[in-house]
Amino acid sequence: MQQTLAGCAFCDSPPGAEMGEAHTWGKDERVTHPICLDCAVQERPDPEERDHHTCDGCGLVVDALAALTRFRVELGHLEGALQLCARCSPDGPATYWTRDLDSHVVE
Repeated sequence: MQQTLAGCAFCDSPPGAEMGEAHTWGKDERVTHPICLDCAVQERPDPEERDHHTCDGCGLVVDALAALTRFRVELGHLEGALQLCARCSPDGPATYWTRDLDSHVVE
């Protein structure tokens, strides 16, 4: 069963903003979150350290991909992955799926 939420799930986007979809998996089902153009294009390059990953929202570096929530973004001609930490989405979609963020933060 697919679940869809209304409005950009990652920010308070203005009315009429161009919207796409960000997909991730819940416990048993695929979850679709609406995402605005501004949030969809905030991807940051991965850090040079091997096995380190970056939050696309704030640039936080972690040593385990499981500490970030990965979304598959589809918005017009844009398509790609977005990785967010729980800090960038307080009480939002990244909070529910991120695993043990604090213990994986790289100083």
